[in-house]
Amino acid sequence: MSNLINHYEIKSIDNIVCLPGTGILRLFMTVDSDLSALLPYLNSYVNKARFLPQINWIRFPFTGFPEKKGNWNVAIKKDEIIIAKFNNSEEAKEVAKEVIDFLNHINDIKETIKPDTTAWNPPKVFDILNYLPKTNCKKCGFLSCMAFATKLAEGEVDIELCKELDLNSQNYIKLCKLFEKNS
Repeated sequence: MSNLINHYEIKSIDNIVCLPGTGILRLFMTVDSDLSALLPYLNSYVNKARFLPQINWIRFPFTGFPEKKGNWNVAIKKDEIIIAKFNNSEEAKEVAKEVIDFLNHINDIKETIKPDTTAWNPPKVFDILNYLPKTNCKKCGFLSCMAFATKLAEGEVDIELCKELDLNSQNYIKLCKLFEKNS
């Protein structure tokens, strides 16, 4: 099959602006194709995808292709891709190639995927906060449960990062339901 993406260009690998001083990097690249038509297939195929069809943008977690070996965030809009959370530029370049291979793979198998144009509708911060322990223990790495709830709403962290939340509790189950995709 012919590739959707035949060429890509890494424009920059630099520090993540919102995490200054951490040394955590992000990669910005452009590709030789408009990826807009692929986004509904990615939304259907990838768990925890965040699709905003009104601006033709998607973000999703990427663990590596074809084998699981990491945890990166990928954002795509038209012919631009941003991949985040690297420790070094060599890792960034390797993962960039894997993301391209993954996107070409999705394009190859898209006939087997039912496209999903459902827009991501993140839960409200205060709805999330209702189910958190509200102890402000900082075990999750944030200064407060409110800060953690904000990052959850933005899709930046996972629920399991809250060390005070019993994963067998009703609050955990209700919190998970807040994040389920709309049917």
